[in-house]
Amino acid sequence: MQIVNSKDGTPIAFETVGSGPLMIITTGALNTHNFGVPGDLVPFLQDDFTVLTYDRRGRGQSGDSLPYSIYRELEDIQTLIEHNGGKAYLFGHSAGAALALFAAAEFPGETLKVAAYEPPVSGSWFERVLTDLLVRWIQKQVDKGENLAVVTRFMRFVGMDEDLIAETLAGEHGQAIIDMAITIAYEAKIQNASGLFLKSRAQQLTQPVLMLAGTRSFKTAPGIMADYTHTIPLAESILLEGQTHTFEPQVIAPTLREFFLRD
Repeated sequence: MQIVNSKDGTPIAFETVGSGPLMIITTGALNTHNFGVPGDLVPFLQDDFTVLTYDRRGRGQSGDSLPYSIYRELEDIQTLIEHNGGKAYLFGHSAGAALALFAAAEFPGETLKVAAYEPPVSGSWFERVLTDLLVRWIQKQVDKGENLAVVTRFMRFVGMDEDLIAETLAGEHGQAIIDMAITIAYEAKIQNASGLFLKSRAQQLTQPVLMLAGTRSFKTAPGIMADYTHTIPLAESILLEGQTHTFEPQVIAPTLREFFLRD
């Protein structure tokens, strides 16, 4: 792992594998650079890209600076791009997909293309209120040292059964996942921000964008994908047959390769 300091001085740990144009993978909840989406996807992309995976702030070997700010996460991405050649393709999953889109809007000169798999969106005011309440609950629980309760509740929310939860938390990454409990509040804040972004900034994106979703994922995922696709000027979309919110890397990798390497 290498370390680079973000604009606010927070150390961000990252790793690069492969050769070719730079692709940065920004992950969603409770993943690190080598656990979850990044670690599974890298072997399928490293022959065509220099694949950069990193620990988002508050996770793994990266630091965290309070109070949390979404813009600081965007600066983390900008810092990684600047440190590794100045131009990058971005691929994001879940809340990481929203961050990739936000970063493209903030740093258009450094972001070449974006692929986004199922970014979350808070639609109604009621959803946003519920999300704000969830953030407060998470912060209170973490302050009391109840990280396990936070993580377990989140895993149930995203559809993991009790056996899978127990197996995951007993595995080699279990304690690292529990330590990341506060970052679930960060994901919730990103979800709330994504609704405003879709209404006010998405139409300003100038880069080619590929929106992705799975047919076996959340019921709202195809609709969110369609909303982004209709709003972003240079957007296209693909609904991946049989994929859930946690996609199979061997299925999505050819789609990413074709999109990013296309002239």
